[in-house]
Amino acid sequence: MINIEIVQSEENFLALASEWNALLEESGLGNVFLTWEWMFTWWRCFGRGGFKPWIITARKGADGQLVGLLPLALRTINLYGLRLRQLSFMGSDRVIDHLDAIISPGYDDVVISSFVDCLFGKHVGHDLVRLDAMKSNSAFVKVFLSDIEHRPNASHMAIDSICPYLSLPAAWDTYWGSIGKQSRYNFTRKAKRLQARATGPVSYRIIESKTELPDAMHDLVRLHQARQQQKGNAGAFAQNQAIEFHTEVAERFLDKGWLRLYLLAVGEQVIAVIYCYRFGGKFSFYQSGYDPAWSDCSPGALIMLHAIREAINEGANEFDFLRGEESYKSLWTSTTRTDQRLWIASSLLGRIILRGYEAAYTGRRAIKSSFSWGNGYAKPAS
Repeated sequence: MINIEIVQSEENFLALASEWNALLEESGLGNVFLTWEWMFTWWRCFGRGGFKPWIITARKGADGQLVGLLPLALRTINLYGLRLRQLSFMGSDRVIDHLDAIISPGYDDVVISSFVDCLFGKHVGHDLVRLDAMKSNSAFVKVFLSDIEHRPNASHMAIDSICPYLSLPAAWDTYWGSIGKQSRYNFTRKAKRLQARATGPVSYRIIESKTELPDAMHDLVRLHQARQQQKGNAGAFAQNQAIEFHTEVAERFLDKGWLRLYLLAVGEQVIAVIYCYRFGGKFSFYQSGYDPAWSDCSPGALIMLHAIREAINEGANEFDFLRGEESYKSLWTSTTRTDQRLWIASSLLGRIILRGYEAAYTGRRAIKSSFSWGNGYAKPAS
């Protein structure tokens, strides 16, 4: 017997803390962005501003063991005087990847079916469901899409997102030998140039204590924003809320042993920072920054190389560059996987809005194709 409940209060969200990560570990998903720590920190920093928890839980038997969880949030958006009720993954606006329903092995069929009924049953109170960055090989996604095909009142749009990653060998020497003579020469030349310019010792270090963390996060924000503003971009830390969120996430992840925050310094001056997470066998690269004044030494590339080396030395099997086809990622890997952004309408208003999104996306894609910018995000469907 499976009992379904929708958690809609912060108090009950907090109460899930002790069970959440145990279920995630049991599921084998191995995704730091599905942890209770990531989701609850997002809720604290962003969710209270107009969102409501909408976490679907599945429990079995009299003891109520948690066997399924889908962490969503409900938000009402005003569009041209219309009130659109939208469900989306918690935290998905923070550019996270490989999301999925968290389900205990052996319960996939019954839990997924129950979740789909919750989202598209007879008495739903929402207009649109946005499941961004879903694993494209997810059993939940497959059942979800198959079910929608048989619902005449439901329509959907699916967009592929490219996610580059690097499979790691067991030893650093193996990786160093695999990148080719020219790449090895370039990295060595950049490191020598940095040494020649430096007026103090060049050092790499990892943040290991809470006393070091505030200054390190300040350096990350400062250097990331400096580089992005030089390129004419807003940067990932343009909002104070984003700084607050990542400062709190970094502290929680440090406590858990998941934070990998590396600094490159010349003397006491930090000139590059890279911000990663280690969860299971995977390193996830989230953000970085470097001082543009040192760009001739490529400190951003040097600290990325350092992070990859540390990942290998720790025994990780993958370095994940996450969503996006930024050109610098192609310097490190040509291997990619695909996530899917799924937008599913469950009301007449939702279908109208979805058609608008689809037309806008198709138009942008046509413009990009006409300028030969490629079509890395593909496939509207309905």
